[in-house]
Amino acid sequence: VADYARFEFHLVAQRLQNFCSEDLGGFWLDILKDRLYTKTVSGRARRSAQSALHAVTEMLLRLMAPILSFTAEEAWAVMHPVPRGVPPDSVFLHTWNEVLPKQDGESELLARWGRLREIRGQVAKELEALRADGRIGSSLQAGVKVHAAQASDLELLESLGDDLKYVFITSSAAAVRSPGDGARIEAFPLSEKKCERCWHYRADVGSEPKHPTICARCVATLAGRDEARSRA
Repeated sequence: VADYARFEFHLVAQRLQNFCSEDLGGFWLDILKDRLYTKTVSGRARRSAQSALHAVTEMLLRLMAPILSFTAEEAWAVMHPVPRGVPPDSVFLHTWNEVLPKQDGESELLARWGRLREIRGQVAKELEALRADGRIGSSLQAGVKVHAAQASDLELLESLGDDLKYVFITSSAAAVRSPGDGARIEAFPLSEKKCERCWHYRADVGSEPKHPTICARCVATLAGRDEARSRA
């Protein structure tokens, strides 16, 4: 029984670590940074990201509490401060909760994003090849064109619209239909200037004389006009 318990504990700890490093750090948080760093403080894109972060962190602390007790307790105190003189709250006084309300078509949504992650992994390999050749520094210095052989992949990529570049962490991204079995990913360095605020390489950097070092997207953001973000 003791050996089985240790095995289960190790399995849970491993899954939690993989979730933090791969699903969060290597995917979701990587994409989310643009919203958090560049969007207006009270804008819908940034606020929705913060709401999701809060919900995920609440559940994550509950999951890690039996494994990293002191860390979970300290983080919980930061998230749930209490007035002086009031007994502190504790993560161990709370039970599991629903992270987000369930929605229709969750299995299909997971399948779509699972395929997107597969394509994103292929894109990352092409970007790494450019980086190894010294043609780019960061992935934002590159553009990507995905030549999709399957209509389902093309539909999936096109459904993200302009948000596709945020998923790939590039400054531009597009998808086109490739005839036959000619599926491939084309990654290339960009010659446009780098926006010093969002770090994207765009042709409209310096288009506003009052802000010669940032792009039109950031100029609009500073003026309180956030771009519409629906996917990433």
